[in-house]
Amino acid sequence: MKETFKIGELSVASGEKVCRNIIVPGTDYELPITVINGVEDGKVFLATAGVHGCEYPGIQALVELSQEIEPEEVCGAIVFIPVVNPSGFYGRRAYVCPADEKSTNFNHISPGDKNGTLAWKVSAFIFDEIVPQCNFHVDMHSGDIVEDLEEFIAVCATTDPEMEKFCTEVAKHTSFTHRINSHGRRELYNSSAIDRGVPGLLFERGGQGILNWDEAEKDKDDIISICQYLKILDGEPIDNSEGQIYYPRHHWGEAEHTGLFYKFVNTGDEIKKGQKIGEIRDMWGNVLEEIIAKFDARVKISPNSLGLSKGHDTFMYGSTREED
Repeated sequence: MKETFKIGELSVASGEKVCRNIIVPGTDYELPITVINGVEDGKVFLATAGVHGCEYPGIQALVELSQEIEPEEVCGAIVFIPVVNPSGFYGRRAYVCPADEKSTNFNHISPGDKNGTLAWKVSAFIFDEIVPQCNFHVDMHSGDIVEDLEEFIAVCATTDPEMEKFCTEVAKHTSFTHRINSHGRRELYNSSAIDRGVPGLLFERGGQGILNWDEAEKDKDDIISICQYLKILDGEPIDNSEGQIYYPRHHWGEAEHTGLFYKFVNTGDEIKKGQKIGEIRDMWGNVLEEIIAKFDARVKISPNSLGLSKGHDTFMYGSTREED
């Protein structure tokens, strides 16, 4: 019989499933977790959601999968953390961890610090205790309450070409039509790859603080397909090799001013280099900033909020061409 799977105070025997809250060391903060430890040896798969509190489809997908998958179906082990940021989730707060005195974007602090404030301790617990035991990590996101997005999957940032190739192949076994490669650093799945050597993917599906049941079902199907590709679950994975469109070039815009945000294009629109796609104005209508497209592209994410602070994301757009 394979070994007991341990995470901090939690021990899950071979052939056992445990769904419960665990206390993050050094805090009184409870983190919901599901561990499904199969009888047979195999890879260990980690899926996280709820890093941002109002990104609901991925959260619901992991809630349901935690109930539906049984140990006898699993070769290896599956770890689900449906809500990484419970205080943001229950407090209905976009992006931040309100229980942390610094109240920073929870996705910008990985791999955390066990001697830091609360959010840093939660992140460090995940990266010190959980991620190193895993072979693959999917982090599930959407547009929170302030963004409209066109769904896509992202391959983790890595300098290892073999890891990039492997993650790309895994991504092709999901239903996502659009794929990008990440340029990030501190996001959960990127930190898993960069700091812990664990390959991963980012799901971006849904937005505007809405629980869309069809989107949650797609997230479930794609998690199952990845587990099938990794031979953790039986069955044939989705093969989307021919249907997935790769965007080798993309841009995340950040506001240079605090003000009122007005967009002139919508998510899914095709834009041209030099086109004015948005503005930031002050309260009296004076233009503080014009947002100009840097290249021909397709808009993947656009804010739906009127107020925008300096440093906040404006548009994310991608191109299927390397350069103009």
